[in-house]
Amino acid sequence: MSTTRARILAVALVAAAGATAALVVTTSSRGAKPPPRSVYLARARAICHEYGRRLDRIPPIQDPTLLGNVIEATDEALPVLKEQAARIRALTPPNELRTRIARFFTLTDRSIETLQAVREAAKNLDSNNVGTELIRFGEQSAAAKRVGSSIGYRC
Repeated sequence: MSTTRARILAVALVAAAGATAALVVTTSSRGAKPPPRSVYLARARAICHEYGRRLDRIPPIQDPTLLGNVIEATDEALPVLKEQAARIRALTPPNELRTRIARFFTLTDRSIETLQAVREAAKNLDSNNVGTELIRFGEQSAAAKRVGSSIGYRC
């Protein structure tokens, strides 16, 4: 895998973290009165910041043919991304953002599933699928990031 692809993966991991955070917001608790947009976004951004620091400590995948590194990176990143998503989903979003947040979380969930597929391919010593799935993960993460930006997330 080229350096460009490795950089795309690193960016995708960061984007996935942000996307996951936004996805969590969509399916938040149902009974609470929604906060104003500014309050909601401040809370979501705080969660993104907290988890972003944790994700930044995970070394990016430089060479997807080094399957041990792929497994190590995905083993570290997946629990953080899932936890971040859960924390943001626990927030009650403003009604006017619910549709976009739902779309964001759909895209985020797909990117996390694809990252899990990367991990499984690496565990099965399938370097071809590792590369293919990493590219797909990058595309999905970028799509989630675009929707997240339209919501006001800064993850």
